[in-house]
Amino acid sequence: MKIAISVTKAGAEANLEMRFGRCPYFAVYDSESKDCEWFENSGIKAASGAGTGAAQALLDRGVEVVISGQFGPKAAQVLGAANIKMLLGPPELPITEVIAKWQADELKEYAIQKF
Repeated sequence: MKIAISVTKAGAEANLEMRFGRCPYFAVYDSESKDCEWFENSGIKAASGAGTGAAQALLDRGVEVVISGQFGPKAAQVLGAANIKMLLGPPELPITEVIAKWQADELKEYAIQKF
């Protein structure tokens, strides 16, 4: 299973980034191989649509779960429509701890607010 995490920078020293669409990088962790791929979020400088662009980039990589500090409504709509599970992580948590919390099923699932 591929898990995407919004992170502050590329590499093992990265921490969870609170912003999904405007995060600098994503880490894509493969739970089977234990490998991690890092890539720059090209939508970070977009005038609008950063969240939907980031969501599409993750869909293109075959991600099944996304962990971030928060999700914008449009990004959540794209991810939800693709049946991608969205989880919320605590701020500034090192990526190794984010993965450990995911494995222990300790992260809260994001719920799209309907009014």
